[in-house]
Amino acid sequence: MMIMSKLHNLHTKLIDFVLAYPQAKVNSVIYLHPPEGIIITFNGKYVVLKLRKSLYGLKDAGRTWWEHLLEGLEKIGFKQCNAKQCVWIKDEIV
Repeated sequence: MMIMSKLHNLHTKLIDFVLAYPQAKVNSVIYLHPPEGIIITFNGKYVVLKLRKSLYGLKDAGRTWWEHLLEGLEKIGFKQCNAKQCVWIKDEIV
C-alpha cells in the first residue's frame, strides 16, 4: 500500500493509538473487585466497580476497540477499503 500511494502521489498517514482499548465503551455489564490493597465501602458494605470503558485483557477488548474506531472514522468521512480492511480512504481518491 505504501508503494502504491507513493507511485500515485497520494498522501498517507500511519497512526499508532496509545492506550487504545481503554478508549472504547464496553458492550455489556461488567463488575470488578477493586484492585488489591484498595478497599471501597458504602454504608459499611464492601462494593464492586462497574466497568464503563474497556480494559486490556478483557475477552472482547479488541472487538470493542475496533467498533469504536470504525464509528469514529466513519463519522469524520473515511471509508473502509474493500480489498484491505485495515486501509481507510477519505475523499474518494482511488
